Amino acid sequence: MPPLLVRDVMTIGVPVCRDTEACGVVAARLNGEAVVVLDDDGMACGWVTRRNLLENAFRLVGDVMDEDIPTIQPEILAEAAAQIMRDRRVEYLFLMHSWPGEPRPSAVVSLKAIEGRLRGTEAAR
Repeated sequence: MPPLLVRDVMTIGVPVCRDTEACGVVAARLNGEAVVVLDDDGMACGWVTRRNLLENAFRLVGDVMDEDIPTIQPEILAEAAAQIMRDRRVEYLFLMHSWPGEPRPSAVVSLKAIEGRLRGTEAAR
């Protein structure tokens, strides 16, 4: 069985919002657990989790977002990506594409998804 890679467990498409939106409004429409924040030019400038949005419902997203977007490449071993998340204490890593111009989110991978697939792979052996 080939090794499990990030591309095997990533979800294509990333929810986005503007940094000028209210956290509560974004949380109400968010289907996932994390969102990438876009600036006025439509470029990725940060990210925020649903939990953080709910805890700060009446503030602006730009005031509570983390500007350091945790990223990963699709060809990385999923097990290595999971360890990176644990080390950085994040539950999500984003895959970004930068053509044309500045990076924009293209996919997301969660620690929960990786651990679930790894457990399933081990159970199948």
